[in-house]
Amino acid sequence: MDSNISRQERLADINEELARRHLKPLRKLGDASKGEIEAVGIKEIYDHSARFFTDVKFAVILANGKPGEFTLRFNANGEVSDGAVIVTLINGQFAIVKQWRLPLGQWTYEVPRGFGEKLDKAQIQGALGTLKLGDLPLGTLARELGEEVMKDAELDSITHLGNIAENSGTSAITPSYFLVQLRADAEKLSARLQGSEAEIKAYLWSAERVRDELGGKLCDNHTVTALALALRHIDRLSRI
Repeated sequence: MDSNISRQERLADINEELARRHLKPLRKLGDASKGEIEAVGIKEIYDHSARFFTDVKFAVILANGKPGEFTLRFNANGEVSDGAVIVTLINGQFAIVKQWRLPLGQWTYEVPRGFGEKLDKAQIQGALGTLKLGDLPLGTLARELGEEVMKDAELDSITHLGNIAENSGTSAITPSYFLVQLRADAEKLSARLQGSEAEIKAYLWSAERVRDELGGKLCDNHTVTALALALRHIDRLSRI
């Protein structure tokens, strides 16, 4: 490490390199003198799956003062958004999507999640933090739930539930969590969702079933986290 380069310059150099790949910046270097892992610079960048994520290997000073390495995973285009996880209530029922997950080799039951399109660089300030417009989930919601669910649905509200670290040990990824409330014609929606188990991709579950299935059919980390946040929020509403 060059002692003539200030901490601010080191951080700026790192973030300039990250920005060239549209990755979100580091907030702090860390300070080894305070028992923190301190980033010194970027050693290598792995772009083998850049459409989805980029791994960046940092040279660091460990908390014991010794040099080391630490690899972080960044979402693709993380400077725009780390994605959205969306608990969706339709006529008071929870929308659950069946997904095939290759890493697990099985079908799972999840709330919708994904990446939205970049709208612009504006941000929304609020009590629950700062949202970039790229975090807003409406495009993700339409894509994940499909036309059968979203056709003629009316949006009642969007509540930002927070930004939660995906894996604080290895990833610089903090998706935005939302509760979205929609209204739709119950009879038409029910008719659209009829079909065989193999054909159905979206389900409407009661709050009781959601609670019963947490840790069972609902075993995806994003989903469990999102539903815990949403149920906590809903239980605090005076009308519930």
